[in-house]
Amino acid sequence: MEEPMECPSCHVRIEGSVFPAFWREDDRDAAVPAGEAEAACFFHPENRAALSCERCGRFICKVCDLTIGARHLCPACVSAGITGEKLPEIVPRRFLWSESALYFGTVPLVFGLGMWPFIVVTGIAAIFFALWGWKRPGSIPRGVRRWPAIVGLIGGVLQIAAWTGMIALLFFGLRLR
Repeated sequence: MEEPMECPSCHVRIEGSVFPAFWREDDRDAAVPAGEAEAACFFHPENRAALSCERCGRFICKVCDLTIGARHLCPACVSAGITGEKLPEIVPRRFLWSESALYFGTVPLVFGLGMWPFIVVTGIAAIFFALWGWKRPGSIPRGVRRWPAIVGLIGGVLQIAAWTGMIALLFFGLRLR
């Protein structure tokens, strides 16, 4: 097993292994045969169960024990966590609602003249992303960051205010003539 490495994109130290039970040095007795009155592994009925899976409760031997975060899971639950209902320890990336609110709230304000027809949509989207994602989990390495959502929310409100101001000017400008 190698030392932890730094992720090239987010610079977080990560550690991984192909099959953790293969690298464990204390597992010389991993395949202990099960006796008559002992619990057997769900996947290897000939092996004695060392513990139970913390997700489904199946008895598993030391070979099948996969430590994911602080939990001990069986191979079936790890597979289900990759393909089906995601385990929080295995989620590779998340949609960042606050970052989206920041982009939708600020980009149209910076490039306002070229995007003026879209600022109603982007303003509403920025407000929606900021409010909808307020309690959602944040980035995996950086955690929850609220400032992008706040800036996006302010930008969205400014966009809607600018749009309503333009409509008011057009309406009152045509009325004065």
